[in-house]
Amino acid sequence: MRSISLIFLPYQKDTIIISKIYQPDSCLFMGDHRSAMLTIGFISYNRSVRDLFPPPRLRAMLAEAVLQGVALVLLDSGAWDRDRGLIAGERWTPTGWTPGWFPLPDLVVIKAAAGDGWADLDSWIRRNRPVIADSAMNKLAFHTLLSGSPLRCHAIPTVAIPADAMDATLTAVFREHRNAVVKPVDGRRGFGIQFIHRDSGRSGPDGLGDDDGLWRVQHGQDTVRGTLNDVVAHVRSRIAGRLRYRSYLAQRFIRSVAGDGRPADIRVHVQRRADGAWGVTRAYVRLAEVGSFLTNISQGGYQGPLDGFLQGRRVAGAAALQDRILTLALEVARLIETTKSLPLSELGIDLALDDEDRLWVIEANAFPQSSLHEHARAEHAIGYAVAVARGLAGHARQVGEEGCGPR
Repeated sequence: MRSISLIFLPYQKDTIIISKIYQPDSCLFMGDHRSAMLTIGFISYNRSVRDLFPPPRLRAMLAEAVLQGVALVLLDSGAWDRDRGLIAGERWTPTGWTPGWFPLPDLVVIKAAAGDGWADLDSWIRRNRPVIADSAMNKLAFHTLLSGSPLRCHAIPTVAIPADAMDATLTAVFREHRNAVVKPVDGRRGFGIQFIHRDSGRSGPDGLGDDDGLWRVQHGQDTVRGTLNDVVAHVRSRIAGRLRYRSYLAQRFIRSVAGDGRPADIRVHVQRRADGAWGVTRAYVRLAEVGSFLTNISQGGYQGPLDGFLQGRRVAGAAALQDRILTLALEVARLIETTKSLPLSELGIDLALDDEDRLWVIEANAFPQSSLHEHARAEHAIGYAVAVARGLAGHARQVGEEGCGPR
């Protein structure tokens, strides 16, 4: 392999000044089209792609790319040349990650929405290559979609919290459900969630009703107790300032617990396969740490096989429940996809299973974690990307007018 060197000079955001010295017949990059190997590019507009992927995931993706005969390119959103149809990036070689200039890969996986500063680059990519653009749907929009669909019986009662009627909304929800959840509408991996409960059978000092009975609100490891008004005031104090830039919702709390009484929910990781169909990659139970309601792994939760969690349920058998769980997750994925103009590749569907073995859909995550099944995830991620690149799967797309290369 010939030696290659790059000299990067300072540049401003949309004015790229990069001097390069390389051997023009290098087979590694720089617009060489002699290799028939399919290339798949990954780009993120708000952070480095290598920082976006945990190391085990990146290693699994690289290994699977080799097995499926494709090359991966991690693209740099900060350096591109429209006139020459090139974009900076890096590619794995025997010497490690090697930077260079590349033609647009045969398919680009976009890992984050483009802000105003990246609109031109995003448009250039989408006009000229098929893309996979996994995008999140906020929890209120998802609730609206689910409630208006044939899956409405699995929707958890949910309302938005308006800044100008905060106390009235919180009071009404807490009175109606007695057990409730308040959380941001955007995904926060368990951060910012508050659990509200009416202590069963415990009245206030004068034996009064709900408003003056004993309530508690838990967030993280902290618990506050008081009357309904106290709890409403506490919740308000934690979200009022944030409502200026983030929306919140309140919803009924669904009691979903394991055999030892710990809160538990079900995560079903679904992905598109090489044939374009949705399939289940892994389904598992997530258990909260003792004393917590949060099942998120990032918040100290645990994960384990689904079989043991489903054994000995009160109403339904384990096999029937598992069939219902997997079927519902796939139906949710197909429902969400109807709202997207570009292909989705995966979703993490979170479900609650109540005391009567009724399934409730908590939320759908566009970027699920997969620390214990990275290789299975990589197999389907690469397989589906190859299918979309070859036009065998994915939505119809509009390309540049000439349809023969980047513009």
